[in-house]
Amino acid sequence: MKEILGEGFRWIDVEHPSKADLEKIHKDFPQFHPLALEDTLSPIQRPKIDEFDDHLFIVLHFPVFEKRTHKLTSSEVDMFVGEDYIVTLHDGRLKPLTEMVDEVLDDKKKRIEYFGKDASYLVYSILNSLLDYCFPILYKNDVNLDILEDKIFEGGEFSKLVEELSIERRNVLNYRRIVSPQRGVLVNLEGAMKKMGFKMADVYFDDLVDHIEKIWSSLEEQKEVVDGLNEANLALVNTLTNDVVRVLTVITVIFLPLTLIASLYGMNVPLPFMESEYAFEIILGFMLALLTLMVFFFRKKHWI
Repeated sequence: MKEILGEGFRWIDVEHPSKADLEKIHKDFPQFHPLALEDTLSPIQRPKIDEFDDHLFIVLHFPVFEKRTHKLTSSEVDMFVGEDYIVTLHDGRLKPLTEMVDEVLDDKKKRIEYFGKDASYLVYSILNSLLDYCFPILYKNDVNLDILEDKIFEGGEFSKLVEELSIERRNVLNYRRIVSPQRGVLVNLEGAMKKMGFKMADVYFDDLVDHIEKIWSSLEEQKEVVDGLNEANLALVNTLTNDVVRVLTVITVIFLPLTLIASLYGMNVPLPFMESEYAFEIILGFMLALLTLMVFFFRKKHWI
C-alpha cells in the first residue's frame, strides 16, 4: 500500500489488495460500504459507477496482452473517489498505473502537476494514461492483421493460418468485450463527478469519452477485417479443394475407358485382334490415341 500526500487531497494506491489491506482501508475510510470493498476482491466485476453521499466507487477494466500465451485479457481497476482523496486498487499488471504511482512518489514536479488541481484531475490523468495504453495494443492488432492478410493471399500453410486467424479473432472479440460496457460508464462518470462539485469534470471527461469512442471505432473496423479475412481464407481453401477435386475427376474420367478396355481384354472370350501377332501393340496404340483425344478435348473445354 502506497500513500501519496498532495495539496488538498491524498492518493492511496493498493497493488494486489488483500483482506488485511481492505480492513485497513475500511478503518481509515469507514464511509466505504463493505459490499463495495468486497467487490474489489472479485475478479469478475462488471464496469460500473456506484454513487454514495460523499464519494464514488468506480470499477473499470483495461486490456493486457499476455506475451507468453498471445492472449488478450482484462485487468480490473477499482477507484474510490472523494472530495479530498482517491483510493485505487488493482492487480499490478497495468504498467501505466504502476509507473505513474512510482513517478509521483519519486518526482516532485510530477507530484505538483498531478496534485496541483482538484481530485478530478488526478482521476482524469489516471484514466487517460490507461486509455492511452490501449492504443499500442490496437496498433499491434492492425499490424498482425496486415501480416496475416499477406500470408493468406500468398498461400501459406492452411492449418497454421487458421490457428493465427483464430488467435487474432479471439483477441479482437476479447478487446470488444472489455471496452463495450465501459463506454456508458465513462459517459456517466462525467455527470457523477459534476454532482460531487468538481467544476472542470466536463472538460476532462469529455476527452476520455472521445478516447473510448475512438478505440471502439477501431475495434469495429478490426472486427470487419477479421471477418473478411476469415471469409477470404475459406474461399481460397474452397477454391483449392475444388481445383484438386476437378483434376482428380478429370484423371478418373480419362482412365475410365482405358480401364474398361483393359478389363474387357482380360476376359477369356474371343475379342477383336486377339488372334493377331500384334494384338498388344494395336490395343495399346488404340488406348494411347483415345487418351490423347480425351486430353485434347478436356483442354479445349478448359477443364484442365
